[in-house]
Amino acid sequence: MKISRRTILKGAGALPLVAADFGLPAFAQSPSASQSAVGVPPILFVHGNGDHAALWMTTLWRMESNGVPRERMFAINLTDPLARADDTKPEPNKSSTEDQRRELGEAIQQLKRRTGASRVALVGNSRGGNSIRSYIKSGGAAGVSHAVLCGVPNHGVYNWESGLNNEFNGRGPFLRGLNEGESEVTPGTAFLTLRSDGMDKYAQDDGRFVGKPGTSTGITAEGPALKGATNLVLGALDHRETAFSPRAFREIYRFIAGRESGKRENDRKTQDSRNGGRFIRFRVSNFHRLSVVAFLAVRSRILTIIGFGAVLAEEMLVE
Repeated sequence: MKISRRTILKGAGALPLVAADFGLPAFAQSPSASQSAVGVPPILFVHGNGDHAALWMTTLWRMESNGVPRERMFAINLTDPLARADDTKPEPNKSSTEDQRRELGEAIQQLKRRTGASRVALVGNSRGGNSIRSYIKSGGAAGVSHAVLCGVPNHGVYNWESGLNNEFNGRGPFLRGLNEGESEVTPGTAFLTLRSDGMDKYAQDDGRFVGKPGTSTGITAEGPALKGATNLVLGALDHRETAFSPRAFREIYRFIAGRESGKRENDRKTQDSRNGGRFIRFRVSNFHRLSVVAFLAVRSRILTIIGFGAVLAEEMLVE
């Protein structure tokens, strides 16, 4: 039987459906006997503007490797993750600060019901931190034990008289409302901010990243810091690395769990060793990478065969 172009395209299109029946293992390391989830509240992760929950995948694996059960973690996929240009005016496929706050609140309640916990920890990157702060400020502090804000523009991406209704304008009503008072955090919740030392493009004095090069934004690298919070500078990391890098994970875990992560302890042992520990760790790391690549290659080949086999069988029945 001649295989037509239509058959080939149908076979390729069937692969995602076939792949849905095969689970991809997380490859998370098993926690050591000294690690446990005791004292660690359920954790909800909130992505940033225009982003998605999958960005937290590695963080979830790291948490699980340090004894936090996967059923006590959740990364929300916000329905319309892009912010409006004007928070007061509806835009297709974009959300207001109130939309984000409401959807986050529903996710928090769902996580509480699932785990039976009375309080949860929230971790947000970029815009995700805005909704976290808004939820806590609007009466949610009693149900939130920790709030970790990673690269969040807490004082805006810019501070201008124009565009006051933009969510990221530090002079606008949204951020002014969150930052009013001597303390910029809500009592009852422990706050941690993580920021870059000058490499976050949304914490720059020059407006080139918002379309106005040479114009001062009124914001500096210290913009993400909050009065009343624990404020840490992670070094020369970019906007996303303040949330998703290994260094960020160590600080997130330590703040919520109240202890060092196992990975940090292993790093220290490696650095202190005199028998080539760093090189050994590099080889093991590459071995695991190669194992994963080999697994995915074999898996892809199997799925391809199954997909085309299913389509060819369908073609034969039709003919």
